[in-house]
Amino acid sequence: MLGAEPELVSNYVNTGQVKLVFWPMLDHGSHSLNAHAAADCIGRQSVDAFWEVHDEFFGNQRELWGAERSFFVDMAVAAGADRFAFEACFDSRQGHESVVELDKIRRNLGVLNRPTFDINGTYIIGSQPYVFLSEYIDSILP
Repeated sequence: MLGAEPELVSNYVNTGQVKLVFWPMLDHGSHSLNAHAAADCIGRQSVDAFWEVHDEFFGNQRELWGAERSFFVDMAVAAGADRFAFEACFDSRQGHESVVELDKIRRNLGVLNRPTFDINGTYIIGSQPYVFLSEYIDSILP
């Protein structure tokens, strides 16, 4: 997704034509759960900070294996999140509960592969080039 994402954001999301929604996929055990929970807690404070850590986590996945609480706190603070609000969310497991629920919803919808693009109820599965996605989006825009 990160390959096509910058152009999709620039050409469709930033222009208000498309809404980009992220759904967690908890398929790597506690590493995945903690990273998604951290992103959720950060996103409660700032959507921009959420996307910043999303990109950082996705681009540096090896750092997440075995990452401890302090790693996520440092990432939250670096993204501009309030440390105490982040810690309260993360430590209370509020972020964890949220992403577990979202993961259940995603699975119940039948979304089992990543990336999956849900464009007005049509699922496009797998990494796709920007040209393919933009042509499809253009074909359904008014």
